[in-house]
Amino acid sequence: MTSNGSNPAEAPHFTREWLIDALRYVRRDFEAAASGEVAISGVAANDARARSRMEAARRMGLDALADEAMAAIDRAVEEAARLEWPGRLEVRYTALLGALRTLGQASSALNERTPESPHLTYLAETMARTELAAASLVRRRRAERLHGLYVIVDPSLTLDRDPVWVAEQAVAGGATAIQLRVKETDKGRWLPLAEALRGVCAEAGAALIINDHPDVAVAVDADGVHLGQNDMPVAAARASLRPWQIAGTSNALTTEADVSVQAGADYVAVGRMFPTGSKADTRPAGPETLRAVRDAMPAGGPPLLAIGGITAENVGEVARAGADGICVIAAVTQSDDPRAAATRLLEAFKAVG
Repeated sequence: MTSNGSNPAEAPHFTREWLIDALRYVRRDFEAAASGEVAISGVAANDARARSRMEAARRMGLDALADEAMAAIDRAVEEAARLEWPGRLEVRYTALLGALRTLGQASSALNERTPESPHLTYLAETMARTELAAASLVRRRRAERLHGLYVIVDPSLTLDRDPVWVAEQAVAGGATAIQLRVKETDKGRWLPLAEALRGVCAEAGAALIINDHPDVAVAVDADGVHLGQNDMPVAAARASLRPWQIAGTSNALTTEADVSVQAGADYVAVGRMFPTGSKADTRPAGPETLRAVRDAMPAGGPPLLAIGGITAENVGEVARAGADGICVIAAVTQSDDPRAAATRLLEAFKAVG
């Protein structure tokens, strides 16, 4: 490692200096667009490429945003010098591949669809797959937080108490994941709730999962989305999700769980384990199905969660059947003391493991 923390063996686009140079390069274009002059910041007045960029920026209206953009870039240059440059290699590769994917997507907007014009849609499709693969280790680390207690918060099942308070109590009691489940179709009405829960989870280091809606997961920067058998397939959800956001599935049959694993689900939930009143349309699975899924799960496969009717009294059955984590609703959200209920459930689950 060099004195500034960069690795001399890495390619230039993986260094802090490359990032700072790129920021300064873009800043010059904003500065030129705002002033109408290209003979600034060391750029020659007769530089045709610089003038072309300046004129394009002004046509796009970027000159109106120049002051704000330059201030942000100046701050970024200052902070990038102190940056612990963006994490592990897979994070940086994900960003690079994402840029190439965007380039491929842009080709359809840049060119009319004629046989003579090149279209880089094949590049976009290939980079989307490689970007997803590059982010797989990030998703795996996020999914690890689902080991233990995963509490589903449904505002209609909190005994008329504030769902944010219920979530706070759950994570204080040891829950490492919160799922927001809202059946109301008007997403604008419950988006603020999702944002509030994101704050609760971020502060506690817990994962936030949004039920059914990958677009909401993206909007609030949740850790991922949960998909039922009647929701969109994992592959379709991936088209909306960020590469590092996880997607998990509900399964009642071993064949469904196998399909989920093959589709690349980041976690697999099996249920329902026991009779439950919190959701009327669930299908029975039971600990025996959970055990069969555990036996069929490949080594190093995604976390396996049990869901449905789990209480402190019966949680030992699903622990012995091989669950990595448990998903509950009423046992915590309808308890008189959600924090104590979460702690009791987690302790009972871990006592068997």
